[in-house]
Amino acid sequence: MKKLIALLFAVGLLFGAQAKLDKKFTLTTVEGKKIHIHIKKNGIEVKEYPNKVIILDFFGKNCPPCRIEIPILGDLQKKMADTLQIIGLHVQRPLSPSDVAMLRKMGINYPIVDYLTNKENEEFVEFMGRLTGWSGSIPYMLFFDRNGNYAGYHMGMAQESSLEKFIQKLATPKTAAPKESNATKK
Repeated sequence: MKKLIALLFAVGLLFGAQAKLDKKFTLTTVEGKKIHIHIKKNGIEVKEYPNKVIILDFFGKNCPPCRIEIPILGDLQKKMADTLQIIGLHVQRPLSPSDVAMLRKMGINYPIVDYLTNKENEEFVEFMGRLTGWSGSIPYMLFFDRNGNYAGYHMGMAQESSLEKFIQKLATPKTAAPKESNATKK
């Protein structure tokens, strides 16, 4: 538990240190669409998905736990489309068109960015990996709240009910404590 807290603290510090770098990436999906990601002080900003909880899902087509998780993530994306955007980051050998069709048939209904298909995709995955201390194990997810603030990570398989509760928490706007009004002052 202490290691987990220390890692979360370190990742938070790393994101905080990024304010000076102001890194921007333009990722290309397997369909050729662009996703613009700006690394900011405490997290990320994704131009195409404002005010949404973002999950960056590092996965591989040949990873058994990833394959089991695909329909779970697809169901969550469909069910929570108004508040959630998953971006799949494929980190194994490049995908062929038949691989993409297979992944779509398995349930991926969100953008897939193939790590090795272009330099900027590769640089983004490597940058995020260094930034978060990712060891290369998959599945691995990074979570960002609806304001783009880094909210944690998950390594290994995740349960749908736990993910859904966490996403709902990240999608809920934080409300400020009510201010004292003149009517309540004595």
